[in-house]
Parts: sequence; C-alpha cells; structure tokens
Amino acid sequence: MEKQDYTRQIKRSAAIGLWGSAATVILTALFHYVSPWRFYPTRHTATWMLIAGSVLAVLAMGMALLVIRKQIPALRQSESLEAKLSGYAQHIRSLYTTMLAVVVLICVFTVLSAQNVLLMLAMVATLMLILAYPNIYRVKVELGLTDEEMKSLYGDQYIAEESKS
Repeated sequence: MEKQDYTRQIKRSAAIGLWGSAATVILTALFHYVSPWRFYPTRHTATWMLIAGSVLAVLAMGMALLVIRKQIPALRQSESLEAKLSGYAQHIRSLYTTMLAVVVLICVFTVLSAQNVLLMLAMVATLMLILAYPNIYRVKVELGLTDEEMKSLYGDQYIAEESKS
C-alpha cells in the first residue's frame, strides 16, 4: 500500500468515527427533547440501562486512553515509515470504530430508558474523539516523523518549523 493511502485511510477512519458520533448524539438529543414519542420502561429497566450505559462509557473511555497511551510509543519505535503508518492507520481505525459503536449504543440506551444522563456520557465520549483527532501535526508528533517524511506524505499541506540559527 502506498504511503498516501495510509494517510487517506487515517483521515477517513477518524472522520467517520467523529462525525458519526457527533451526528448520533445530535439526533439522539433532538429525539429526546423535541420528539413527541417516548419510551416508558419500568423503573427497574431504566435503572439498569443507566448503570450499563454508564459503565460502558467509563470502560470505553478508559480503554481508549489506555490504548492511546500504550500504542503510540510502540508505534514511534517502529523502524520504517511504512510500518509506522500502517500501525497508526490500524490504531485509528479500531479506536474510532469502537468509540462510534459505544456512542451509538449509549444513545440507544438514552432513547430507550429516557435517561438524559446517558446523553451527557455520549457527549463526553464524542469530545474525547475530538481531542484525539489525528491532524497532520499530531501524526508528526505521535509517530516521531522528520520534516522530510512529512513533506513526502503531505506535500505542500505540511509547513515545516523554521529553525532558529
């Protein structure tokens, strides 16, 4: 696979995960606050959905932060640029796909249980995706790439840091 294919794959995976999560949260909020339809589960069912959704959100965000913390230094130690990019593309794809699935599930719990606290947790999970979004400078820092490698990947989009001599 070509290097630019990896950068496109990173960008596409992150965009799908982030914008899918944001759209799901917005649609859930609209349904919860504007829609005339409501689900009225029993108190017991609503409580267990709240507990399950809260535990799921906390575990998913903890998992995501732990994976980011462990995976990025390991990728930085890779020998070739190709290995770094393929590992990073896989990392971003799995992180953003997993978090999108978690946000969708939490939003389903929000709609079915009528618990708006779960909507807040879905928003926090989406915020975490915003903060971890891989722009070109973040990719450079996380993978430890040189200016020449960045120029070969991104061309004129990358603006190299001026050295103070």
